[in-house]
Amino acid sequence: MDLRQLRHFVAVVRHGNMLRASQALHVTQPALSKSIKSLEASVGVTLLKRSPRGVDPTPYGRQLFDHAKLILNKTRQAEEELQAAVDGQKGHVAIGFGAAIAGSLLPQSVLSVIGAQPGVTASILSKPFDEILVLLREGELDFAFVVFPPEPQQPGLVYEPLIVDVFQTLCRPAHPYHDGARVSLDRLTAADWVLFDRPSIMQARFSSLFVDADLPAPQPTLTTTSVFILKWAVREADFLTYAPTGLFLDDLEAGRLVALPTDLEPVRIKAGIVYREDDILPAAADAMVRDLRRRRTEALEALAGHAGRDR
Repeated sequence: MDLRQLRHFVAVVRHGNMLRASQALHVTQPALSKSIKSLEASVGVTLLKRSPRGVDPTPYGRQLFDHAKLILNKTRQAEEELQAAVDGQKGHVAIGFGAAIAGSLLPQSVLSVIGAQPGVTASILSKPFDEILVLLREGELDFAFVVFPPEPQQPGLVYEPLIVDVFQTLCRPAHPYHDGARVSLDRLTAADWVLFDRPSIMQARFSSLFVDADLPAPQPTLTTTSVFILKWAVREADFLTYAPTGLFLDDLEAGRLVALPTDLEPVRIKAGIVYREDDILPAAADAMVRDLRRRRTEALEALAGHAGRDR
């Protein structure tokens, strides 16, 4: 088994067709077929089977496909890092992002490392949690910053919490519901809501708080992945939102927004970094992760200092 054979195999599975795969690889179809047969001979099992749609992986083939993608991505990464070192550069960091509650924490760390290490570049990909985990396992991402789901953590990955926050109902002080009385769930179903549409687990949790009380879940008037748009909508119009208070501390402290007393249960959530277990992060990615940890420690120390002065 060699890298060339793995590249050929991955291309065939992705294209589902020997002809299209050979065209994409710029090799002849007989040469591609010979490479696949040599690979099957080396592992001792059949990896591909013909179907009416073209070519499909066998169960053994699906298992090898997952490993082959990671091997090829890590090989590419190693080649790029070595070439960057030769060229005097510092490499590229690929990050998955699915934690709007993190606010500016991730951008601050990325910009800090890029500023301190000329030649480092980064890409931040915003995707749903499940898609981020697939890309992380395949080696397309170095690490991810996400909201942790309530279900058990998946094996082979390390989940490192950095943020703990609470989702509460927020609105502007002039909202009609902000009248000093506690707002019932029944009344909340008739409100206009603006919500984050990621992570989807929080949308599902929001709906379940109503469904569990035998009430219809409100359909949000506006959904967005943008912190800016959500803040603007709640400040400028009579919307309610169910969002992490930490993301709105500046607005809450300035009196532009208020936490509305309601029967909607506050939900505690965690967010942080996820990376592959027993994997060695590229130097630039490791620097960003260490910077995130440092900022989190400094934030906790600052909070502890404020609490001490308040006492």
